[in-house]
Amino acid sequence: MYLKITKTLLLSVFFTLVLFAQSGCGQKQAQNSAGSAGTPKTEVVTDKVGQEDVQLYMYVEGRTVPYQLVDIRVRVAGYLEQWFFVSGAIVKEGERLALIEQDQFQVALDAAKAELALNEAKAALAKSNLDRAKQLVESKTFSIEEFQSRQAEFQTAQASVELAKTSVRRAELDLQYTDLKAPITGKGSKTQVDIGNYVSPTGAQSVLMSIAQLDPIYVDFFISDRQFIDLKERLGFREKFNETLKFSTENETENGINKIENSKNQEPENQEPQNGDIGSIDRGIFEVALSTGADVLSADFSLKGKIVAVVDNQITLETGQITLRGELRNPLLHINNRDDYMIYPGQICRVRIPYENVKNAVLIREEAIQTDLDTKYILTVSKGIFTPTDRFNQPLKDKNGNPVPAYETDIVKRRDIKIGRLLDSQMRIVLEGISPGETYIVKGLQRARIGMEVAPITLEEYNQRRSEESGTITNGTITNGTITNGTVANGTTANGTAANGTDQKETAENTTAKTEKPETTANQTEEPNNESPNTNTVPELQENKPTSEPPK
Repeated sequence: MYLKITKTLLLSVFFTLVLFAQSGCGQKQAQNSAGSAGTPKTEVVTDKVGQEDVQLYMYVEGRTVPYQLVDIRVRVAGYLEQWFFVSGAIVKEGERLALIEQDQFQVALDAAKAELALNEAKAALAKSNLDRAKQLVESKTFSIEEFQSRQAEFQTAQASVELAKTSVRRAELDLQYTDLKAPITGKGSKTQVDIGNYVSPTGAQSVLMSIAQLDPIYVDFFISDRQFIDLKERLGFREKFNETLKFSTENETENGINKIENSKNQEPENQEPQNGDIGSIDRGIFEVALSTGADVLSADFSLKGKIVAVVDNQITLETGQITLRGELRNPLLHINNRDDYMIYPGQICRVRIPYENVKNAVLIREEAIQTDLDTKYILTVSKGIFTPTDRFNQPLKDKNGNPVPAYETDIVKRRDIKIGRLLDSQMRIVLEGISPGETYIVKGLQRARIGMEVAPITLEEYNQRRSEESGTITNGTITNGTITNGTVANGTTANGTAANGTDQKETAENTTAKTEKPETTANQTEEPNNESPNTNTVPELQENKPTSEPPK
């Protein structure tokens, strides 16, 4: 019994020493992160103010439109005899598409030619009669009335010839219309009529198919009136307007009236755009991303085009928008032994228009910006003299009643700023109020106060700390109930066999006491452990381990 009490006391002392050692390590770590006043510093995450050249963009939604779209309609009535076109194929201009039965049109052409030959023969006879009548009139053996009659017959025969020629030409056209050909180069649609059906220009089956020219292809996009004004400024409308205004002012007459006529005849070199043209093509570049579901950063703006026209003549009253049209080349792909275009009409796309290139822009993270009424500000961290104070904002005093001396440390300061555009990367351009290289707080803004002493860590350190696996133990830290320096895992020692602070020997003794076999139970409980001893186990537990209980 005495030995059991001794072991219990030794285990209690052991746990007390282990916890005391851990408490000492924690106090030492807290002292390392504490200020001179003995209070822990508030930890904040900081970043440096950056500076780089930034390209600003205007983002709008667009829709692709075919460059040309032509419906292939029948121009003569008849039965569809043959297709030379495969649905969805790309056709060249002049390529055969379909054939309408030609028999009846060939017969009509032959009849028209025969009619022409007949009328030409009649015209020849009338010409011969007219010539004889003319000779007889000169010899005064033929009356004037008869001569005029012969002359009218000849003119009628000539008109009949011209009419027959027209009939032949019409029959030739009808025969030509039976052979349908592609008017433009482009991608054809699916066929609307099968072979053997009767088609007619006025019937329900008048459209056989359609062809869309897809290279180049148009992109129509809508911008607000404010964006339209900014875009015109970027494309040089203001410069051209000033040049025109200056030219008009320099040509004033003596009485102050502008020479409008003269200015019209002597236009400046950079004349105002005509027919909806939006200025210099080189300055009207835009980029297109077909994947609208992706965010702006991951979208692929690999297709480039040029703004060619303003297709509306007014800003829509309901939406406050106007439509612009851009043109870009459509890549041709080779898929399954067939050529096909990458972009199809009707696709929704994201349009990015280069807006402005800002040189040496000052950048900070958007999440660091705070708002005070109409003022934007950030919290910076810089070295400064800190005077310790108590909770009543009075100078802190030591145990002798003397004020704690001020010292240099990292202090939080407020900095009012003027912000500019927000970039796609959630970085904000700062127009004034802060300089590149300064340190500002990104995370921990709720804990930071102006004039407070803080312990800053960089954003890289913060991200690295978050990426560490949970359960990692460093410097004697207790994690998931595990103590490293005391070699106590989940409350269990190696040779002490204590689980959750409970001695298993006492548990065994209590169990055997119920069965009234204390000696046998003691021997079984105190049987030597064959496992290798732990190096951190208390030595007394190994040396004074008897095989049986001592006499009372």
